[in-house]
Amino acid sequence: MSEKFKKLIEYFTKLPGIGPRHATRLILAMLEWPAPEIDEFSKQLAELTTGPVLCEQCFNFADEALCTICKNPRRNQERIAVVERVTDLAAMEKAGVYDGVYHVLGGAINPVGGLVPEKLKIRELLARAKGAEEIILATNPNTYGETTALYLEQELKPMQVKTTRLARGLAAGTSVEYADEITLANALKHRK
Repeated sequence: MSEKFKKLIEYFTKLPGIGPRHATRLILAMLEWPAPEIDEFSKQLAELTTGPVLCEQCFNFADEALCTICKNPRRNQERIAVVERVTDLAAMEKAGVYDGVYHVLGGAINPVGGLVPEKLKIRELLARAKGAEEIILATNPNTYGETTALYLEQELKPMQVKTTRLARGLAAGTSVEYADEITLANALKHRK
């Protein structure tokens, strides 16, 4: 194999979930792209770290100091949904039902993995929460997400800001028979 392909495979395998075989497939697919697309792709990669990368208010991806969501005057700036990652924000936006703004923590509390509260964007959230009408804790329904939500509830309590959580329960199309105990408990607790 040529050295340039070996080097490209080496770089692609640094991405999460990409092994050498997958990297090779990606490179082969890119070889079918027209030259202008390859040029544009390489230009975008080269510009990735120039200028703002993250919104200075919510830590979403941004081309300017504020992301398009934070600077949108039609968004409710006093309702903040707290998510773990930008991918969670993107999923909520795709649903198209939320009109507030976000705060991306950069992960969930996981001391074993080295993510302690001081490494997350919690201090910045607490500063923003002072003027908020509601903080929606939209962390993932797993051990780390629940731990993070409980920690945030305790930190926000003295501020007397309304704190809510996403409802949990059975997904549409799920059989009760196959649901785990935690999901069933949440479905019963948050029933309408």
